[in-house]
Amino acid sequence: MMKMKKGMRLTLLACLMASLVLSVACSRGGGSGWVGATPLEEALSNGKPTVAEFGASTCIPCKAMKPILEEIVAEYGDKLNLSFTDIRIHTNVATKYKISLMPTQIFFDSAGQEVTRHVGYWPKEDVLAHLEELGFL
Repeated sequence: MMKMKKGMRLTLLACLMASLVLSVACSRGGGSGWVGATPLEEALSNGKPTVAEFGASTCIPCKAMKPILEEIVAEYGDKLNLSFTDIRIHTNVATKYKISLMPTQIFFDSAGQEVTRHVGYWPKEDVLAHLEELGFL
């Protein structure tokens, strides 16, 4: 067996420890690299209703929803939050919220509780009507 100098053993040990710490931190985020609160969790805790969009940057209906949701948040951002989660990157969040199709929009009340959800593309007028129906606007 090869003998290592004391300095090399300490360096190897430090590398192994750093690797272990990084591995544990990533596993807590479901392998996504998230450690701590996600933007969705932060939005759900600030006391305003939240519209959470779950999709992917390569999904065509998701791309069509993006400008609609951006317009809504530009017009009503003082009354509600908007959060987008790319479920191909953040699979742990998709699992937590039981997302099986994209895009999925979940509407959360000001206490952070899910009120309703919608799957697929949704025209702006319909989203606004639903937000009014829920009392978010």
